[in-house]
Amino acid sequence: MSSDANVIRVDRVSKHYQMFSSPRARLKQFIVPRLRQMFGLQVKRYYSDFHALSDVSFVIAPGETVGIIGRNGSGKSTLLQIICGTLSPTSGEVGVRGRIAALLELGSGFNPDFTGRENVYLNAAVLGLSAKEIDDKFADIVRFADIGDFIDQPIKTYSSGMVVRLAFATAIHVDPDILVVDEALAVGDAAFQQKCLDRIRQLQRRGVSILLVTHSTNALIEYCDRAIFLKRGRMVMDGACRDVVKLYANDLVLDEGGEPVDFKISEEQEDAPAQVVVADDEAPPASAPITVESIALRDASGRPCAAVPFSGELRVCVDVSVRELVSEPCFGIQLSSVDGISLWSATTQTMGQQVAALAPGKYRFEWELKTPFSGNRYVVAVGVGQIVNGEYRRTHRVSYAGHFDVLSQPHSGAGWLAPLPVFRAPTVVVS
Repeated sequence: MSSDANVIRVDRVSKHYQMFSSPRARLKQFIVPRLRQMFGLQVKRYYSDFHALSDVSFVIAPGETVGIIGRNGSGKSTLLQIICGTLSPTSGEVGVRGRIAALLELGSGFNPDFTGRENVYLNAAVLGLSAKEIDDKFADIVRFADIGDFIDQPIKTYSSGMVVRLAFATAIHVDPDILVVDEALAVGDAAFQQKCLDRIRQLQRRGVSILLVTHSTNALIEYCDRAIFLKRGRMVMDGACRDVVKLYANDLVLDEGGEPVDFKISEEQEDAPAQVVVADDEAPPASAPITVESIALRDASGRPCAAVPFSGELRVCVDVSVRELVSEPCFGIQLSSVDGISLWSATTQTMGQQVAALAPGKYRFEWELKTPFSGNRYVVAVGVGQIVNGEYRRTHRVSYAGHFDVLSQPHSGAGWLAPLPVFRAPTVVVS
């Protein structure tokens, strides 16, 4: 399947668990089959099989950074535990060459009753460092973790962020050949996350192989050489990051009841199929005075729209039903990433826009959005309600009201923002 040059080789790995409905069923499974075998009777199973991983294969080359993406329960953490040797596969083989440092579950590998200092020495020793090597690196580990005097306090007194700081600091200072990170950085604060990502860049330049599990499609595209998409324990795709992200985004949209849209990045946008969403994901009470009937995304000319150019215009057209007089209507909108990160939201109230009273009947309103966003996929949510005692009271929300893609600008960077950066070349400073 692979050459000896690969630092990680995963060959047809599967992991199955026996799921019992009750402790009694577990006891029966232990006793009854043995009795039946003794008397030559047919053996009955008292459990069902759960396939956490099924026939997963891939390789990672030296210096390669591979991202793994998938929804919760897709088998990502199980796969990493098997690679790191803390879990055995039911079938298949895993080969690892080189020293591997891992950040798996929060605090895994740490003894809660030991101090931070004791845990650093213990973990580094397990990874093969001598006492002198740990002594030489300890000051750098403490400096990077930046947890102050807590280094001599028991781990059980730490916050989750402090545990991550110390675990990551230890992992990157033991000179690993392979670094495995299982979403642990999501717990830390934003400044520390950026500090860790900067260090990951340094490790990449040093030729360290990295296996990174993340829900962030941005991190996947920016830091990984390729990506693997897992779903329900099976590998859906192993390929270029943007292709995997697109497939993953479409899968999320499908799961939310939407219609995935394929599009080509071209100078002129082709006609796209309409995205019309019937608002039934959050059933409003029968007495709700105002509810959403349907939603459509359209371009500035009113045509159905799935992709818009940079700095283009998008219209979110919403049909609502008003059952009784609404004296102070209020409407909201939110843009999110495909992995659920809220990027922007507003209501007519926060915008300082007063909406006239609505008598019973059917109405249509529009949100007009400019799109100075970076090339990416954006998910729209809308809400409707009324102002009660000066506060917005939502009566109906559609969490998936459609999605649109902003076409990428060449040489514009990656992410959600599009600040139109200009780099000015260095000039000589005359002292």
